[in-house]
Amino acid sequence: MKKWLLYLLIALALYFFPWLFPSSYYVHMAQGFLYTYIVVAGLNLLVGLSGQLSLGHAGFYAIGAYVTGLCTVAGVPFLLSLLLGVLICAGAGGLVAMLSLRAKGPYLAMVTIAFGLLVEIVANRWVEVTGGPAGLYLPEAKLFGLGLGTVSYYWFIAVIALVVTVLIDNLFTSRYGRTFRAMGNSEVAAATAGVHVRNWKVLAFAISACTAGLGGALFAFQNAYFNSDTFTFDKSILFLVGVIVGGAGTRLGPLVGTIVIFLLPQWVQSLYNYHLLIFGGILLLSLIALPEGIVGGIQRIFKQRNQYSGTPSLPAPDSDGPSQMGSRDGADLNVQAAVMEFDGFRAVDAIDLQIKGSEVRGLIGPNGSGKSTTVNMLSGVYVPTKGKLSWKGVDVTSFPPHRMAAAGITRTFQNLQLFHELTVLENVMLGFHLHYRKGFAANILHTPGFLREESHFRAEAMRLLQFVGLAEKAGEQAAALSYGQQRLVEIARALATKPDLLILDEPAAGASLYEVDNIVRVIRKVKDSGIAILLVEHHMEIVMNVCDTITVLDFGKKIAEGDPAFIKNHPQVIEAYLGGEEVTKLVVG
Repeated sequence: MKKWLLYLLIALALYFFPWLFPSSYYVHMAQGFLYTYIVVAGLNLLVGLSGQLSLGHAGFYAIGAYVTGLCTVAGVPFLLSLLLGVLICAGAGGLVAMLSLRAKGPYLAMVTIAFGLLVEIVANRWVEVTGGPAGLYLPEAKLFGLGLGTVSYYWFIAVIALVVTVLIDNLFTSRYGRTFRAMGNSEVAAATAGVHVRNWKVLAFAISACTAGLGGALFAFQNAYFNSDTFTFDKSILFLVGVIVGGAGTRLGPLVGTIVIFLLPQWVQSLYNYHLLIFGGILLLSLIALPEGIVGGIQRIFKQRNQYSGTPSLPAPDSDGPSQMGSRDGADLNVQAAVMEFDGFRAVDAIDLQIKGSEVRGLIGPNGSGKSTTVNMLSGVYVPTKGKLSWKGVDVTSFPPHRMAAAGITRTFQNLQLFHELTVLENVMLGFHLHYRKGFAANILHTPGFLREESHFRAEAMRLLQFVGLAEKAGEQAAALSYGQQRLVEIARALATKPDLLILDEPAAGASLYEVDNIVRVIRKVKDSGIAILLVEHHMEIVMNVCDTITVLDFGKKIAEGDPAFIKNHPQVIEAYLGGEEVTKLVVG
């Protein structure tokens, strides 16, 4: 209710602006501010949430302007032209994303720069169509046959800006926003939770390109004239500065960033020739003094002040455990002569492995024995060089992590891969990614069906947190927990995928003795629930007391396999890994 009251106040302020500032100059400025804000808000989704850098958004801005303008010149109604411009920008954004999927960081930036420059060159030199530097003259924008004057066009832009704000805010607080954030934090962890990272990257780019095209189209009809000189590289820099200075990934960041990049030039018009230098200085100062942006920095200060104020109230779980874990079919994994080579080095050498039912299988070996490589193969992070992986009779050798998760195999990580920008509860809710059924429209509109689904999985996530003993930490940031508690959050998130085989990669590493006891307790509870576990662990006491069967690797080869009593007395294992004196001290439970 408070949110909608705020939207109502914003709508009233936007409506009365022309009455409070009747000068056409101020109304014109307000138009420019609003369509610039729309572009920055969309770019914030791409950069701030999904972690993809774009330095070519002026290209989408230009496409939106030219497509909408040219369609209107050809006689297409203004609203339909606007829709076509936005849709074509979405397609262009998806295409750029697909062409740059393997690029990250500066390489992705290079691809987007090339795209922006290509659009700029085409706009400048395809004079017969675009008008080039001479520009393109447009008819007056009309809405249902009525011409839009300066004030009415401002109101039209204001309505669109408010709708975009509501929809983006809804996206932030939906599973789409969580998924974008998770992907931006750790792509591999998101993939093992069932996220098809490639498709979600394309979606993020398409949404951001949509808003850039929308902003460009609204700009084009502001004066019913524009030329190619508008869409230069510095325009892309301007949009990115707005995102970073305002606070990438924050909900208010685009508004604050737009105030900086749009109003500041109005105050220093006499220094226009130095505008790139000024914005570069602002960006540098922001990165040094406020690396999280203005809004992000303010939020951090308030979080530090309120860090002892307690966890926000959350619904208590109504049972001791989740309603269902796993598909109840049980595990059926068959690894046949799997080989993994890296530039001629054989990290895993023709190992065979079978896991059936709900057993707990230990996987041990000295450092460099191939345990981590084996885990990466079983979870889809690596594709074996040779051999075959079968899961319930299906060949899954080349399955990527998200397909492995969908099949029923997921994992935790030796090096923690939590989504630190999300709360503990949101981390676990991300694990239910494969089980959501409401689509994009329901999430962005916050339909009743979406709200019911969110409530259901929130309750399920709370039950999982109760299961691992962390229900009281649900509202805290994941990064604020102790190392052992973060391990338990990872286990809860993995359980949310409802796996039949859970791979635990050194779950006790870095945890205190008390936390290790909690982790072992949770492992036993998972075992009792009927889920098979592959446990990679250096704590031999845990392995010997929890595992039904143990597989031992050395130099990428399997050297022994059997129950704990067999393994602890196996001479080859003692020589390669355990050491006789240590083994005699182990107690088999």
